Amino acid sequence: MLNSMTALPYAKRKKKGFAAFAAFGIALSLLSGCGQTGTSNMGAGANKATTAPTNQAEATNAMSKEDNPFEAAGINDPKAFIQMFELAKAAVAADEKAAVAELILLPLQVNGETPMKIKSKEEFIEKYDQIMTKPVKDALAAQQVDDLFVRDQGVMVGNGQLWFGASAEEPQVYGIIAVNPDVAPATS
Repeated sequence: MLNSMTALPYAKRKKKGFAAFAAFGIALSLLSGCGQTGTSNMGAGANKATTAPTNQAEATNAMSKEDNPFEAAGINDPKAFIQMFELAKAAVAADEKAAVAELILLPLQVNGETPMKIKSKEEFIEKYDQIMTKPVKDALAAQQVDDLFVRDQGVMVGNGQLWFGASAEEPQVYGIIAVNPDVAPATS
């Protein structure tokens, strides 16, 4: 179902085990306040998902548009997006509810039998087990960066179990924008 125009490959992948270990370490660093970009007080109701570079030097080091496989989804910095994606994989794998909550863009759309909009991180944590079901966790765990499905509505994981996107403000913030907890895994 994926065509080569929408699921663009990402070159130079790191070894799977090291990437997961590094992502978990980065997640812990971010949760403890180290390695933050931008300001530490983002204001009431602001989302603290991964932000794009805020200074000219970092922006210069970002990939050019030709090297951005996520451009169709409105993502300006593929390196920052991939960092956030790896953090999400590690946090979900470890069932770190608070860490996953930091990686959502509010309001979070949850589809399924009982669709809902999650309006706060506290509400997400409270409903975590209803939202982050086994099919969602399995799809994210199996998803490789170079196999992500990218379109104008966002970046899709698996068979649509999870969607990532970017905020409209600058610097951009990347995070989870929608979850489909009832979507079954793809069959071969």
